[in-house]
Amino acid sequence: MWRRDCRGQQRTKGRRSRRRICTENSCGDGEKWVHMKCYLDTEPTGLGDPLKVRVRAKQDQQHQHHSGACEKYKLSGSFLDLQNQHLLFPDPGCVNECEDTTVCPAYAICTNTLDSYYCTCKGGFLSSNGLMRFQGPEVTCKDIDECSQSPQPCGANSVCKNLQGRYKCSCLPGFSSPTGNDWTSGKPGHFSCTDIDECLSDGVCPEHAECINSLGSYNCSCQVGFISHNSICEDIDECLYISLSNATCTNTPGSYFCTCSPGFAPSNGQLNFTGQDVECRDIDECSQDPSPCGPSSVCTNAPGSYSCSCIEGFRPDPEGSFNFNCKRIPFKCKEDVIPNNEWVQQCQVGEAVMAEYGSFCTLMNATFSVLDNACENKTTVVSLKSAAESLTSVLEQTSTWSNFSQEETSALATVILESVKSSTLAAFLKPSANVTQTVQTEHLEIESKIIQGECAEENMILHFKAKGNEMKIQCSTIKESESIGTIGVAFVSFSGMELFLDESFFQDPQNPLANSQRRLKMNSHVVQGIMTGEKQDGFSNPVIYTLENIEPKQTFESPICVSWNTDMEGGRWIPSGCKIHEVSEMYTTCSCHHMMNLAVIMASGELTTELPLHIISHVGLIISLVCLVLAIATFLLCRAIHNHNTYLHLHLCVCLFLAKTLFLTGVDKTGNQTGCAIIAGFLHYLFLACFFWMLVEAVMLFLMVRNLKVMNYFSSRNIKMWYLCAFGYGLPGLVVAVSAGVQPQGYGMHNRCWLNTETGFIWSFLGPVCAIILINSILLTCTLCILRQKLSSVNAEVSTLKDTRLLTFKAFAQLFILGCSWVLGIFQIGSMASIMAYLFTIINSLQGTFIFIIHCLLNRQVREEYRKCITRKTKRSPESQTSGMLLSSVPSTSKSMWDPASPRTLWEARISVSDYQFCSLSSQSFVEATDPSAMA
Repeated sequence: MWRRDCRGQQRTKGRRSRRRICTENSCGDGEKWVHMKCYLDTEPTGLGDPLKVRVRAKQDQQHQHHSGACEKYKLSGSFLDLQNQHLLFPDPGCVNECEDTTVCPAYAICTNTLDSYYCTCKGGFLSSNGLMRFQGPEVTCKDIDECSQSPQPCGANSVCKNLQGRYKCSCLPGFSSPTGNDWTSGKPGHFSCTDIDECLSDGVCPEHAECINSLGSYNCSCQVGFISHNSICEDIDECLYISLSNATCTNTPGSYFCTCSPGFAPSNGQLNFTGQDVECRDIDECSQDPSPCGPSSVCTNAPGSYSCSCIEGFRPDPEGSFNFNCKRIPFKCKEDVIPNNEWVQQCQVGEAVMAEYGSFCTLMNATFSVLDNACENKTTVVSLKSAAESLTSVLEQTSTWSNFSQEETSALATVILESVKSSTLAAFLKPSANVTQTVQTEHLEIESKIIQGECAEENMILHFKAKGNEMKIQCSTIKESESIGTIGVAFVSFSGMELFLDESFFQDPQNPLANSQRRLKMNSHVVQGIMTGEKQDGFSNPVIYTLENIEPKQTFESPICVSWNTDMEGGRWIPSGCKIHEVSEMYTTCSCHHMMNLAVIMASGELTTELPLHIISHVGLIISLVCLVLAIATFLLCRAIHNHNTYLHLHLCVCLFLAKTLFLTGVDKTGNQTGCAIIAGFLHYLFLACFFWMLVEAVMLFLMVRNLKVMNYFSSRNIKMWYLCAFGYGLPGLVVAVSAGVQPQGYGMHNRCWLNTETGFIWSFLGPVCAIILINSILLTCTLCILRQKLSSVNAEVSTLKDTRLLTFKAFAQLFILGCSWVLGIFQIGSMASIMAYLFTIINSLQGTFIFIIHCLLNRQVREEYRKCITRKTKRSPESQTSGMLLSSVPSTSKSMWDPASPRTLWEARISVSDYQFCSLSSQSFVEATDPSAMA
């Protein structure tokens, strides 16, 4: 680097060159030339004193062609007066040697001085010559090991680690420093280690132990009543060493206590006591007043206990209070109904009932009078006729019922159902002389029967009839009810209640959208099955209810057996516990596995499909079936195109035609359970067969394309057709047979003849379908990759623009329309539900149409055959004599007929790939399988 002074010379380190760079004439007005520098006249110029000079950067324009005017000196910070913007230097010639980074060794600081400099080692380093200040790069700065000093700089209870030019301090285990455990010299703060009180932290010692802190450590000791074992404090079981009669020792953490056994009292009067000098004495519970057994009971004392028994006509109540309670055969009373319903509570307030609840409470109190008579009658026989007449007076007030809200209606209906049941069970306590009793009113009919010798055999079936409805119950079910004492069964039919508890109370917990998706109506009387015994549901053999349809069943209607559930919004009809057994035009038979507070109805409904959507679906299916017929006729009658490929398409079209025909005509035939199950089984088989034939096409296509480069590449043609038929028809039959054997009740639902979607049985269809689609997708991808690789090496003229567009259209049509359209059914939710429903219906209902267009109308050879048939030409077209189809039956040895290396062959093979349907199952049926409510 060049250095300039004002002595008229220019120098560099190690050499000089004489060159005048400043002259006396360079000084301005008020300045004087001294020692080759310009000074102010007012400034001192003594050589021994420091001079404050103001360096001028004035350029002499007359000397611009030289080196320039007096230039600013580059001096170290030691010579710069920043505040006054003056340069301080004792000598007119100053050179900063520290600008050369090599003058001092590593880890040293260079300090510039007048005509010289010196080096000092940084903190933590010591010069090799021992001097504080030195010159020359031959001197090195060595690290000082502060940790070897005594005492060490980190202090007590610490560990010192020497670092380059510094050191690091860390505390020993059990100690900490306020400056951090890893402190390095030079950081702020003073490092010191203080003891950590581990006992202040949670979890230092195990449970039931005390922590004692010590310098740099701690120790744990178990509390009284505990002993140390495997680093934990285990409780000492004192009860192992205590033995008392009629007492129980209870071990507690760190202690124990004794309590007398039930029926005994301690001699010291303390409930919990310690020591073995206390005696437990028997308590005579029966001498207490009132008796612990309650009314209508007998108390018998025993050592340490007592026993209660009910008088004749009563039985223990397991849901009673803590003391024994005798009660009639379990049925609900008013106090059981009021706490569970806020609308009922409105009529039980002490003050006057609000006017808006006047009519409601009038009918409710009239119903409660029947319930009170059943619950409070202690000696006389409960009259079913009186109860039926009282309830009939409530049911016949239809004008009053019509003014009730839905909550009021459900609350009153629930109390009526409970009143009938309670009155009937109360009547069984002291039955009349007539074993069978029938009570008939305008709105209510009850048939009850005391079971005596009728159930000598378990397979006997009892029949009960009321108002045209019937209930059948097996004797094995009656025995299963665990009835004690008098055993009775009754069947009740309400006439007119269906007008109040109509379809608006229907709610399906499994399908919350059922109300919006189905058009419902009540079509039977409300009936109720009543039976004594603790068990009221979960019977091994179902109870059969045959309900008379109020209106003849229409062909488009689907019956639903429902039961009244009081736990849902005060009372709702739900399709739980019952299923359709048999359906006819005039009757509906329901099979139920419970009788507890059961009311069964038949709700007929049809899908609330919009009329345009319904028309589109049916018209599309009909067009699809017509196109499938045309495709089948094409594959059968056009002999020029007969080959393995057309045979595979033929089987696929036949399966789709049969499946769609059966789906269109039989999926809603739920009137007969057995017939519906058979239809569901055939649909299961036919749709599975479609997928298995798609798998066959995928495998055959891949085998052909894989061997395109081989002269005799048609190795797949040697596979006999009956092997393929065995695979395409046999495996679906095997799946259906296994499924039917494992879960035969999985075929047929209450609203359609399809697989049960509530029990997981639907996966007997979805499982094979998903697996086949995955395999077909992989095979199709591999096939297209092989063709792309081969086509890239042949004549580009083969791929004309027309053929390219055709191939693109076919591939898009196959993948979107026949492969992925079922996805539309999944997205029929939210604001897009309507749009998705229309797209789903249009695309899937026309599936057969698309198959006919792709495999027939867009095939050159088939179009030529159509043209010949129409024009009645007998001359075969040149194209029809070639084998441009997949899996041609032309012998593989004739290279003139099929050259695997020819561009034409490869192009036609690629066109055939686009014809491949890798997932052509009816998308509508597929979505129906996953979401039955989506069926249109």
